[in-house]
Amino acid sequence: MNVTEQIIKKHRDLEVPKLLATVIEGNYCIGCGACALINGSPLKVKLNEYGQLQACVDPSADCSSLNTSVLAVCPFSSESLNEDQISQELFDQDCEYHDKIGYHLATYAGYVCEDNYRDRGSSGGIGTWIVSNLLSQGLVDAVIHVHQRSPSATDSRLFHYQLSTTIEQVRHGAKSRYYPVEMSEVMQLVRERPGNYAIVGIPCFIKAVRLLMRQDPVLAERIQFCVGLICGHLKSMRFAEMFAWQCGIEPGNLLAIDFRKKLPNAEANCYGVEVTGWQDGQIVTHVSPVRDLYGHDWGLGFFKYKACDYCDDVVAETADVVVGDAWLPQYIKDSQGTNIIVVRHPFIRDLIEKGVRTGQLHLDCISADQVAQSQTSGFHHRREGLAYRLYLTDRRNEWRPWKRVQPQAKHLMPNLKKRQLMRIALAAESHVAFKDAVDAREFSLFKRRLDPLVQQYRKLYQQPLWRRAVGRVKKLVKHLLSVNML
Repeated sequence: MNVTEQIIKKHRDLEVPKLLATVIEGNYCIGCGACALINGSPLKVKLNEYGQLQACVDPSADCSSLNTSVLAVCPFSSESLNEDQISQELFDQDCEYHDKIGYHLATYAGYVCEDNYRDRGSSGGIGTWIVSNLLSQGLVDAVIHVHQRSPSATDSRLFHYQLSTTIEQVRHGAKSRYYPVEMSEVMQLVRERPGNYAIVGIPCFIKAVRLLMRQDPVLAERIQFCVGLICGHLKSMRFAEMFAWQCGIEPGNLLAIDFRKKLPNAEANCYGVEVTGWQDGQIVTHVSPVRDLYGHDWGLGFFKYKACDYCDDVVAETADVVVGDAWLPQYIKDSQGTNIIVVRHPFIRDLIEKGVRTGQLHLDCISADQVAQSQTSGFHHRREGLAYRLYLTDRRNEWRPWKRVQPQAKHLMPNLKKRQLMRIALAAESHVAFKDAVDAREFSLFKRRLDPLVQQYRKLYQQPLWRRAVGRVKKLVKHLLSVNML
């Protein structure tokens, strides 16, 4: 009997065993580290064999101290508050509510004009500009966000949460990191260092921070601003290794990666990937357009955490401000990138409006519907798609997190149901196949295993021949009518 089984057997009435038996054993853990931060918790976060950070029991933990409130801080526990309950307390009085993006005071699309914020960012540089101004104006003493780190023999991770206390440190933490991180270590520093802080994170991490703040008065006092990032889903470490391997840097030899290298004269979604690592005894750097690399398609869901398929928050609904990519026709052609911004905190709205007046920011006021439109695929997957995945899980009588979306199946056509099943299969197989490829030191093995599933998935997007023929006839008729009118 392993440690987890012993704890569940001896302490069935306690919260940690419940978390183990549901979220962790069900593979719904996102690895945020909130449960490990609770005083007296026997949990810690570590990498599993698939390159995912996940919570587990520390074998040296004292089982007598297990009666803790870990369920209340886990973003995927069914006993913690949901996004509506959290955000209603924070934003209800000042904001309007939208059924997809949640509460909002103002919504924009644009970019930073001053310095090199935009050049150094993945998109328009707005997120870095906001936290830099919070720091420079003395509203916070440090920013909690993700930085690159040098891997070591005992810790192969390329990124981690870190405190930035200077503007230059903040700027070094710019750009998107499609990589697993945890925050228990850095949040312990916040507990130990008096001051005011801003934290940057993806939706489930910001939700976990809000839940922690409800349980921990020290964190509640010190964390002044939560800055959210629009999220497609979280990736394991293998996503970075997959790109690097195709550039000639084998797993274990990767030292650094830029997931969003801007390419001149290309549309915003045609960015590059830059990898640095050991190759043939030398440290080399390669840059490749992301579309030239196998597995780049976000819709395939390679190396996706299972928890991400049970999340209904696309735009960090519990954050004071949210930034992401403006995937809208009028902005996508700009290779420098454009941000979508959803503001919920009055001070940040005023900060942004001042930036517009002084020429530091170039922003367009857009509607909440346009914000949602910029993330259409994400909302389809986490609303209609999620409802079907919940239905399937309930039909198997398996535990899953309680969500705001209700389970159902009749709302999707057969083809769309098949897409959901294929996405689940692709994500699951990618983890196992890549581990096998690494063990065999053969990337082609990974591709051979995934290709049949990818082809099946692609076929679900192809129109039947008769529908294509009808489309051609309609175009021809429209053309003939226009010619006759002339």
